[in-house]
Amino acid sequence: MVDSGNRQALILGAAGGFGGAMAQELGRRGWYLRLLVRDPARLGRLGLPEDADIVVGDARDPALVAHAAQGMDAIVHAVNLPYPQWDPAMRRITAAAIEGARASGARLVFPGNVYAFGRQDARPLHEEAERRPDTVKGRLRADLETAIETLGREGAAPVLILRAGDFYGPTVRNGLTDMIFARLAKGQAPRWPGPLDLPHQWCFVPDLARLTADLLEAPERLAPVEHVHLAAQLFDTQRRFMEMAAAAAGHPRLGPKRLPWWLLRLAALTDPVARELLELRYLFDDPVMLTGNRLQVLVPDFRPTAPERAIAATMAAHAQDVRPTQG
Repeated sequence: MVDSGNRQALILGAAGGFGGAMAQELGRRGWYLRLLVRDPARLGRLGLPEDADIVVGDARDPALVAHAAQGMDAIVHAVNLPYPQWDPAMRRITAAAIEGARASGARLVFPGNVYAFGRQDARPLHEEAERRPDTVKGRLRADLETAIETLGREGAAPVLILRAGDFYGPTVRNGLTDMIFARLAKGQAPRWPGPLDLPHQWCFVPDLARLTADLLEAPERLAPVEHVHLAAQLFDTQRRFMEMAAAAAGHPRLGPKRLPWWLLRLAALTDPVARELLELRYLFDDPVMLTGNRLQVLVPDFRPTAPERAIAATMAAHAQDVRPTQG
């Protein structure tokens, strides 16, 4: 591992789930942090180092990103927007991040997802799996990853693409986790828009941040275009995950409820996010699983957090957001 105290990272989207976890992890390790955010007030809950350099601006601005990237060892592209804003905003933000890496030579870090793989045949996906997107969002994500990989293959800057299960953790707030943790924090039964007795793969985001930091501190081990899967926390049923969350919330009798798709289709008439979610139903009905060996090759001593501890930490963070009520 290299001396973290001499290393610097620019984080785009530091107020979000993965970006916030990366800022916390790198900050604990003594990295110099430069955080590009639109609303610095959202950083307050993260408890970041006082010497973090806060740059207020728009990550879609390539000149701003390139300027902020100067002198950095890594650029963490952690921006993720609501589905209706993905195109063209995610294309523009990713293009700006690529130009920032090209201008500075910093390693570009990007959290991928499984959308680009399309529907699968129940075989776990390894790092070299073929991308076969068959949805609008899948094709967009494939385009983003291809553009990032091209940066590394051209030798302009090294890249690191990580992939994991669905994100949860103290810094994560989104529609999927809110159906579980936010509802339990209010004393309400958790919901899930898919079969409860199918397996599901989750990712405790602080683990992904810790893995990313370990990799960034061992640059000599990484290929110019590196893919790493964190294939941890595979639950035999989604019901089990939700029951563990209910127990952590102090509501073990609040059993998980199935959210019917007809209700989501009804909501989609007026809610653009629900409308976008309909395209991803296949991920709930036929879960996509990850596997891979790059983690064991690159950081063989890495160990993920035990699910019980991870779920408890996540539930505690959500409990601070709202005052529990009788549901």
